[in-house]
Amino acid sequence: MRSIAAIAATMVLVSSPAAAESEESDREIPLAHIEYTSGLTVDFSDSRPSNEVGMSQLGIIGRAPLIAWDRSNSYLQTYLEITPSDVPVPQRLVDDHGPDLPAELQRRRITSEPVTVRGLTAPAGAVLSASCTAEYWSWHLWHDNAKAGMAPKSYTTHDFGGFKERRAESFVFNCLPEGSPSHLWAQHRVYYWNGTSWWKHADEKVGPGLQAEEVKGSIKRHRKVTYGDSWGSSPDCLSGACKYTREGRFTS
Repeated sequence: MRSIAAIAATMVLVSSPAAAESEESDREIPLAHIEYTSGLTVDFSDSRPSNEVGMSQLGIIGRAPLIAWDRSNSYLQTYLEITPSDVPVPQRLVDDHGPDLPAELQRRRITSEPVTVRGLTAPAGAVLSASCTAEYWSWHLWHDNAKAGMAPKSYTTHDFGGFKERRAESFVFNCLPEGSPSHLWAQHRVYYWNGTSWWKHADEKVGPGLQAEEVKGSIKRHRKVTYGDSWGSSPDCLSGACKYTREGRFTS
């Protein structure tokens, strides 16, 4: 079985007009990189200057389901649930959680260094998308079923009542089968409003045969998620086979 890392290493990232634009971006600071034997990878990160924590998952469709984590949890609680007790805990996740710390933390070593751990058995409870158009979450604010020629689109908190939200959550399912040309990726980008302009939190390209989740945010802000692809939304790409599903929401 090809690993996520092997797939990523062979990807040829072709520039698109959207990607070529100059954008203000946060500096991402890795907190933890976790690899499971199923092929799933989970990453936790911090960002500057926004000072917000995030989590991302990347899995192989049909073989490496994403972890279904409780959205009422903090990033720290999620980290504690998906890693065994001998894996160190990033200090930044502890700081982000606040004063009422989980009892489980008393049995864990806390570190200020980035954590990397491989070869873990994926925890029980996972979401395996049954088809290209399957809904990932039990509720969502948008869900665009895969279709050839689907145009790029952005969603913001202003589209859903205009309230500031703590998190932006996005899911992408690249419907092309594994082994398709690696440059045919779908993309989601996550932004926050800093008071004068949109700043980019995260930018992820999801290759053929992969599904990905990106979650970012800790404090209430206006937020945006933007979608696109490397085939320029052409309905003729691979005779109409170039398709992806996108889904997302903003949460308090």
